[in-house]
Amino acid sequence: MALSIVLLDQHCILRDELESLFGGIEELAVVGSVSRPKELSKCFSLLQVDVVVMGLVFDGDDALRNIRDWSESHPKTKFLVLSELPETICARRVLDAGGNGYLMKGSSSSALIDGVHRVAAGGVVVSASIADQLLADFSKGTTRDEMHCFDQLTALELHVLSLIGQGHANAAIATKMDLSKEAVSTCKERLKTKLTVTSSQQLMQLALQRLGRR
Repeated sequence: MALSIVLLDQHCILRDELESLFGGIEELAVVGSVSRPKELSKCFSLLQVDVVVMGLVFDGDDALRNIRDWSESHPKTKFLVLSELPETICARRVLDAGGNGYLMKGSSSSALIDGVHRVAAGGVVVSASIADQLLADFSKGTTRDEMHCFDQLTALELHVLSLIGQGHANAAIATKMDLSKEAVSTCKERLKTKLTVTSSQQLMQLALQRLGRR
């Protein structure tokens, strides 16, 4: 029997690309494609869902909280996150929330197909570099404290912080994330409060240190 997959992402083009990719594999079947977390919740009541391949940023929704809730209420379903947010920060948070894997957008077709098969079989999927980091962090037992300040950020806030680290101004962030400039400014103020910094310059420095492009 084919593995049943539901796609969850704000971007229709990405969902269409994934549906075309998975649709060409005999043992995989895309049974749903939705843009909002609440639509996925409806799928659970109507369909058998083996694997959810999903994004992480949804305006007005906390995807990490949703993953935690879904993994508890639907323990047989596996969650593979496909995102452009920095895996050094987000992969751990996804796994902590009950997700089963984290791959960067832009991963190869073979990596995506293999990722679906591996999480469906009960495995955990992350890049080799992140797997090494997680093992090193586990042996040291210190990273949870070091990363605590980021644990309170929503996926949307992490996305904004990541774009700040890449040098984007408010207007560019607003365009990339389809938000208003006012929403970006409000988000930056929340980030300052949560990360205990007092200026935009300090926020930029922190973003560059932890989330800027490497």
